[in-house]
Amino acid sequence: MRIAWIVVVVVSLGACKGKQQEAPAPADKAPVKCPAGQVDNGGTCVAVVTPDAVAAVTQQQSRIDELAKLLDQVEVVQAPIEILDGLRQIDAWKAFAASNDKAKIADEVVAAANNAVKTLRAFKASLGEVSTRLGNLKGELDKLMVDSGATRKLEEVRVAVSAQVKAAIEPFAAQVADTIQNAIVPLSAKLDDVSAIVDIACGTVKLSGGDKAKDLCKDAKTAIDKSTAFLADFKKRPTALFDDVAQTLEAKLGQLIDTETKQLIDAAQAKVNALLALPPKP
Repeated sequence: MRIAWIVVVVVSLGACKGKQQEAPAPADKAPVKCPAGQVDNGGTCVAVVTPDAVAAVTQQQSRIDELAKLLDQVEVVQAPIEILDGLRQIDAWKAFAASNDKAKIADEVVAAANNAVKTLRAFKASLGEVSTRLGNLKGELDKLMVDSGATRKLEEVRVAVSAQVKAAIEPFAAQVADTIQNAIVPLSAKLDDVSAIVDIACGTVKLSGGDKAKDLCKDAKTAIDKSTAFLADFKKRPTALFDDVAQTLEAKLGQLIDTETKQLIDAAQAKVNALLALPPKP
């Protein structure tokens, strides 16, 4: 009787164990489905992109394109340099320059001014690249605005957007700094020298230099005035635009820019502002 009871207990325990093993595993948690413009942040949908943010990036891209278009007029800056360079080839100028200290620096002035113009042309080309990178960033944001129900994680999207922002801002800052140092600053100084030398040359060699000297001097004052006006209008634009682009991206895409990229933006702004002796970003 005792043996039978033990058998019954053992069989019962085995049956219970079998039932426990057969219990279904808990179902996996359903993936989070977020509306357009939102991502999954630890199981909760959070809004990270709005139509206003996309429009702001589009606007900054347009402003980059406008500045590039303005640099189509760089020939205006080149014109008085070409006049001075033409005067330097005239025999009457060469004789005059041998005894005039101001005229002797013409070679240096022309070389520096030509390098500055070359830098402006390179800046124009680089603006096209910045515009393309902002277009890539806009494309990333557009995907977030139409991927309704997607399960993209905040961390994943932050990595992608931060990479796009860094790709746009880092070279843009370097290009603005190069333009200030190697174009705007030297041109601001050298255009005055060009004007002074051309005035001296035209007053001295126009009569003895023949028709070529007369042709070069005829429009010299107009060319110098246009060049000076262009530079006065242009010189603050690169820095102002860079600051606006950087601040807009930080303000509109705050959650999607990682700490490292924010630090890069702040450092780039400080560097660019320092070149114009502007106060650093608070």
